[in-house]
Amino acid sequence: MPREESDDSLVEKRWLDALARGDHAALGGLFELYGERVFRYTLRMLGNRSDAEDATAETFLRVLRRSGELRADGAFRTWLFRIARNLCIDRMRQHKLLDLPTDAQYTGTEDRTTLRITVHQALSELPMEYREPLVLCDLEDMPAREAAEVLKITVPALKSRLYRGRRALRDKLGGSMTK
Repeated sequence: MPREESDDSLVEKRWLDALARGDHAALGGLFELYGERVFRYTLRMLGNRSDAEDATAETFLRVLRRSGELRADGAFRTWLFRIARNLCIDRMRQHKLLDLPTDAQYTGTEDRTTLRITVHQALSELPMEYREPLVLCDLEDMPAREAAEVLKITVPALKSRLYRGRRALRDKLGGSMTK
């Protein structure tokens, strides 16, 4: 059962305070709070489990390295996703071709698997300026204001990119979504 946002904020503050005091074990608490969300984001951005696991681990390693700079002021999640985003961009520059996930966790009917792969391929073919807002807002359920902060753009610009990205994704998918 998902925690309430305010509960997450209180837990986050407690872990950040502990980490700032030098308690490196607090990183485990932050990972428990955000690890799955960061992993899902990196998996959707990078397209394969191995790269996503590496990017997720590196994201939290960077949090640990910068623990002296942390402030529990409500901006941690934005900062965390910005780190993950930058790592994904760096990794995509290294690997121009994205692999399809060979992830056994997504088993299901053949049609559903085919549809998931089709959507993933279409998403990976979108320009980054459209893919990122779609992943953050539509797949990770991040509020528009926070996604705009992660991407360092205005909310109206984010909404424009979302609209165009959704339209481009729909065009790429064509008849795949109507089955």
